[in-house]
Amino acid sequence: MNALFAHGFEGVPNGRKARYLREALGYEVVAPHMYERGWRFEDQVQVLLEAIDADRDLKLLVGSSMGGFATAVAASRRRDRDLRLLLMAPAVGLHAVWSEQLGAEAMRLWAEMGTLQYLHQGVGRDVDLPYALWTQCRDEAGVVITHPAMIIHGLHDDTVPVENAVALARRSAGVKCLYAVADGHRLLDSLPMMGEAVAKLIGG
Repeated sequence: MNALFAHGFEGVPNGRKARYLREALGYEVVAPHMYERGWRFEDQVQVLLEAIDADRDLKLLVGSSMGGFATAVAASRRRDRDLRLLLMAPAVGLHAVWSEQLGAEAMRLWAEMGTLQYLHQGVGRDVDLPYALWTQCRDEAGVVITHPAMIIHGLHDDTVPVENAVALARRSAGVKCLYAVADGHRLLDSLPMMGEAVAKLIGG
């Protein structure tokens, strides 16, 4: 069975979660580079939509952090498909976190200049993040999940507050369970829970 994996903002396609899906759970994993079309949030959503549309038998979508957010948005545009979503620390509401971290003056300059230079750990170099990354994350922050979905989120997540995942689950009829675990944003101590969540999703 195939699975589509969407890595996070500073993740890589073949990180630990993708390898766990492949090696421990036995999935054939399609893991695109989320920035292959560009750095806007919409670019990432389009990467996933292309992968979903290319495989009519694809059922399981797994997304981590911003990849989880993009997965939720992409699935919301394919409501006719029989999809199952596993979202790990989905970065819904990340625009508000960035605004608080950067402050009003830096946000004003980002909007005025159109780009923000950022040392990206995933690609190992400075990149120019378009202001549209922030505005599009803001505009999609109210995404609602209608497909069957599970969320795993760390209680000690200092990147995306667990309250954001709780709010997402409360407004989304598709979310069957929210696992709030004693872990941080990367959820590396909670990888075995992926198997439990996937089994419930596919079995259900």
